[in-house]
Amino acid sequence: MPAQQQAAEVVRHAKRTFMQKIVVQIFLLLIVGQVFPQTKSIGYWTGSMDREGSILKIADEFNIKDGKTIGFFNAVSQRASGIPLDSIAVMNDSLQFQLMSEPVTYFKCKVSGDKITGEFIQEGFSKGMISLSRSIKPSPSFEYSDTSFISGKNKISCRIYFPKENGKFPSVVFLHGSGGEGMFANQYLGEYLASKGVVTLIQDKQGVGKSTGNWTTANFDDLTDDYANAVHFLKLFGKVSKQEIGIYGHSQGATIAPLLASKCKDVSFIIAAAAIGDSVYKQDLYRVENNLKSNDFTNIEIKEAMTYYKQWLEMARTGIGFNKLDSLNNSSKDKKWFEWVEAPPKEHWIWKYYLATGNYNSLAYWKNITVPVLLVYGENDQIEDIKTYLSNIDSVLKSRQKVKDITEIILPNAQHNLCIFPSKKDKFFWWYLSYGYEDLITSWIKYRFKN
Repeated sequence: MPAQQQAAEVVRHAKRTFMQKIVVQIFLLLIVGQVFPQTKSIGYWTGSMDREGSILKIADEFNIKDGKTIGFFNAVSQRASGIPLDSIAVMNDSLQFQLMSEPVTYFKCKVSGDKITGEFIQEGFSKGMISLSRSIKPSPSFEYSDTSFISGKNKISCRIYFPKENGKFPSVVFLHGSGGEGMFANQYLGEYLASKGVVTLIQDKQGVGKSTGNWTTANFDDLTDDYANAVHFLKLFGKVSKQEIGIYGHSQGATIAPLLASKCKDVSFIIAAAAIGDSVYKQDLYRVENNLKSNDFTNIEIKEAMTYYKQWLEMARTGIGFNKLDSLNNSSKDKKWFEWVEAPPKEHWIWKYYLATGNYNSLAYWKNITVPVLLVYGENDQIEDIKTYLSNIDSVLKSRQKVKDITEIILPNAQHNLCIFPSKKDKFFWWYLSYGYEDLITSWIKYRFKN
């Protein structure tokens, strides 16, 4: 993710990007003495969010922990499951809540008996309405265990989902997208696969959630060590078939996947969604230029902006010329495009991080792969050059003649995160995960590893 943006969102510093239209819409319910008793679980709610006649079905669960209300947002069509909610404010029967996404979303609700109703406002969009009813939470066909494993000096927090029935099952370790991504980014797919008979492990990246360490100082080798330790940890789990452990990565995770499989011989298959099939810094150039184009800059402005961006990116990936950054900024700071491509401050962590990761090229590791591979891309990806990347990876895999099982799929109309979004010309609709994607990866795994 990706998200998250992953491929190499690590240099994301512009105020907005094309993919930042994605917003997790949420609201939060607070405790109102006579309406909600002070218990550990104050309920499971289902309903919808309505904007411009477009309906998004949602389900939310609210609990009390350490005297505070906590909430979790779910929207199957947006692959959201158990997304934590925060920043609660309540007075009597009124709820006010804001989501610090981009753009910020504000919620104003009222609680009455078994109903929650209200409105939400999001910058740049028309108002929408929320309506929820108290419901009975469905019983899942899987269970989970919150645990952790040791990776070097760090303790990595993780959750394992597994089928309730007895037996040995194929399994998947999920790899992160770029940035400070936690386990909840992969919770939906982790749960879905578990419901279909696949054991899954999701985790918090270094320095995220309950995991120790710091992802801003971890290079791809460091992250790969974490993932390899996750594979070894999952191998010890009682319901896992030791010869059927695979990895799933999106964007950065997919780009690191061949490095992991080259190092860890316990990996028996790879699912790589939106993998970069070239150097990371080249992907960043592609991403930023497309971002400028989508925001209506002129050709001259785009050329100027990209000249500036290439210069500071070259400093970042080589460590050479850093002393010229101030003069570069001073000559460009008054340009209309400057805030879209502005280099981070000299003390920013990105400089050391990018020096260690910007030149990474996954093709050097895809050539070592011998296990089954599923490659997936979104047709309308504006962050990655999917035709080039798919062709590059395909050529490397097939030239070595080591991989006998390669599946390549482009999802129609999908963007980088494999979801469908309305275009500027479309009437508004809620973005959604490409239809059938969950079943696609489930079937691909189950076909190769029949119990």
